[in-house]
Amino acid sequence: MENISLGQIAGVITFLGIFIGAITWMITFFKSSVAKIFKPVDEKIARIERASMESRNNIELELIKVILVNFINDIESGSNKSGIQKKNAYELYDRYQKLGGNSYIHDCWEKLIKEGKV
Repeated sequence: MENISLGQIAGVITFLGIFIGAITWMITFFKSSVAKIFKPVDEKIARIERASMESRNNIELELIKVILVNFINDIESGSNKSGIQKKNAYELYDRYQKLGGNSYIHDCWEKLIKEGKV
């Protein structure tokens, strides 16, 4: 320990600084290279996920529409619905509107509300 000079300590510190800097540069370089390689893959996955979500929403919208049409038809035919069935129909109608559904269902629903049937 007594034979270590300040020059040797400075040399070790310089070496460690250069070594850490080189490792940091290599990590940054490889990270950006990998990101460039996988960017098209990530974009394609994002497009597939968006398309899948739109497809699921369209399927859900159509299913809710069928359920609401049957509910409205039953009400118009004089069938009595329980309170819980009406609450369920309201929830489905709200979801239907959030998904973008607003067609003849809306007109029929408003008519039933004005008549006090739902």
